[in-house]
Amino acid sequence: MGVHNNIHIPKESWPHWIWYAIEFAIVLAISMLVAREITDPRLGDIAALVGQSAALESWEGITVHSKDFVNLAPEIRGQVESMANWIFYSIVAGIFLGWYIVIRGFILKKKILDNKY
Repeated sequence: MGVHNNIHIPKESWPHWIWYAIEFAIVLAISMLVAREITDPRLGDIAALVGQSAALESWEGITVHSKDFVNLAPEIRGQVESMANWIFYSIVAGIFLGWYIVIRGFILKKKILDNKY
């Protein structure tokens, strides 16, 4: 009986770049969840930033999907949604850059795209 050359070596069959893709997806998901939890309850504060805090009597419990918010005038709703989007994606970018530049780069001392070959 002869020896077979088809030995399965997991390190060679699982591409190394997939770990970067998995890490990217995890960091992106966590940063988006954190940004949502920060921006959703503060819609009244965001409306005050754009000068529309008087559009509703109370902003308590209002989200972008609530009936009171949808019934606002389109220009007021557009201003508040636009500012909320800027704040949301700024938080996402801050967490994302904080992970890849500060934590991964300086604390863990890992290069972002280190060539393993």
